Amino acid sequence: MARIVAGTREADVDLVAFDKDGTLIDFYHLWGRKARLAVEAVVADVGAEADLAARLYRSIGYDPASGLAAADGPLAISSMPKLYTICAVVLYQHGLNWHHAEAVARRAFAAALGAIPTADLVKPLGQIQRLFRKLTEAGARVAIVTGDDRDATEATMALMGLDGYVSALVCGNDPIPNKPAPDALLHLGRHFGVAPGRIAMVGDTVGDLSTGTAAGAGCRIGVLSGAGRQDELAPHADALIANVDDIRVLA
Repeated sequence: MARIVAGTREADVDLVAFDKDGTLIDFYHLWGRKARLAVEAVVADVGAEADLAARLYRSIGYDPASGLAAADGPLAISSMPKLYTICAVVLYQHGLNWHHAEAVARRAFAAALGAIPTADLVKPLGQIQRLFRKLTEAGARVAIVTGDDRDATEATMALMGLDGYVSALVCGNDPIPNKPAPDALLHLGRHFGVAPGRIAMVGDTVGDLSTGTAAGAGCRIGVLSGAGRQDELAPHADALIANVDDIRVLA
């Protein structure tokens, strides 16, 4: 058991589940770059005009001019397979037949968006390794619950030196309903023998925090380091903090 403090909230927990992008690593640094590369690859593949690029960006909830993503949009919260389907639908609406649209989505969009991240794209949002070490030393397990694919998530954990501290991953291409469904947290609780009330969920979107609510998590911690704004997260959080460095481990 670990006793943690986030803001004014103090909780005894046996498992802390973290979202990845926007919570542990800079969402925009990674996914802004990936979104641009993916859309550029699709446009080049089909030889389309700029209008297609604009439609793709709108459909995934990303504004290339500002570099921001909609906190409740697909890029911020959807799994990778769902993003690929969105791309295929836009291409179909653009005039491609469905089989061609799916092929381009797999060949161009998925290849760029689903690529394993390199070290230059992984920008930690705090002293993550120190936090994970303190949690594990205090007796809590650490898990990652993300919409990203497993291969990319495992590679990211290794790049950050976190793989030795993380007990489990639940990823977007795993056969478990993803956020905001409660299934990921309930699965982790069953696997480790931890009651939902002894689980903390940490994330930067309403989807992350809603997962905690649906699962009956004992503590929902919103971080303002990603896509979600304070006014969006506050109604769903037990505590709001700037980033994960504001989580203190007391014991």
